[in-house]
Amino acid sequence: MQAADRHIAVMKKLCALLFVVACTFRPGLVLAQENAGNAGQLAEAVWKASGGEHWPSVQAIDFTFAVEKGGQTVLSAEHHWDVAAQTDHVKWKDKDVTVNLLSPAADENAKAAYARWVNDSYWLLAPLKLKDRGVHLAVEDRRKIDGADREVLHLSFGTIGLTPNDQYKLYIDPATKLVTSWDYMPKPGESMHSTWTDYQESGGLKLATDHKMDGGVRIRILNLKVTAAK
Repeated sequence: MQAADRHIAVMKKLCALLFVVACTFRPGLVLAQENAGNAGQLAEAVWKASGGEHWPSVQAIDFTFAVEKGGQTVLSAEHHWDVAAQTDHVKWKDKDVTVNLLSPAADENAKAAYARWVNDSYWLLAPLKLKDRGVHLAVEDRRKIDGADREVLHLSFGTIGLTPNDQYKLYIDPATKLVTSWDYMPKPGESMHSTWTDYQESGGLKLATDHKMDGGVRIRILNLKVTAAK
């Protein structure tokens, strides 16, 4: 399999996982019992560093999810996510769709728009979902990652969704408690590394907008605007 095809396949599998993990976006839930202890404390710190305490005030999020390969943009999806109304207006390729996030329609456009929202919003907001129920957390020994000392938070999932065996390792700056990179592990012996950098603050949230992946793939969050109630 060529490198580009391999990364497309990996991203499709990742999207399937994100569809499961992000379909009920509820940042701020009390930690489940399995997340107690040191792992829960680290998750709480990451959540706070990313602005989790401000999530209840968020009314809308506008952003463009862009995928680049070899310096060329291969995908661009514009989102206007009305958090209060639980809808997302997304434009990509030849599609222009508004989807009800609580009850997506059954037609192909609505399904595609919903899957687009699930994948793209998770790349934007994953650190705010560490406290969701069904997420199992474990602290691992610190490691040198990309030349720096990092705390390690291992994510696995309960018997939920289509791919419960997928796992992540989040690498966290001990000083800022921000995620600096992660490894996505769809199965033993297979891993995809991606950076989490270029943090921007908007509407009380602090979010990474640049993800460089193995194989020269880059995911960028452009035109970010978080609208929060005053």
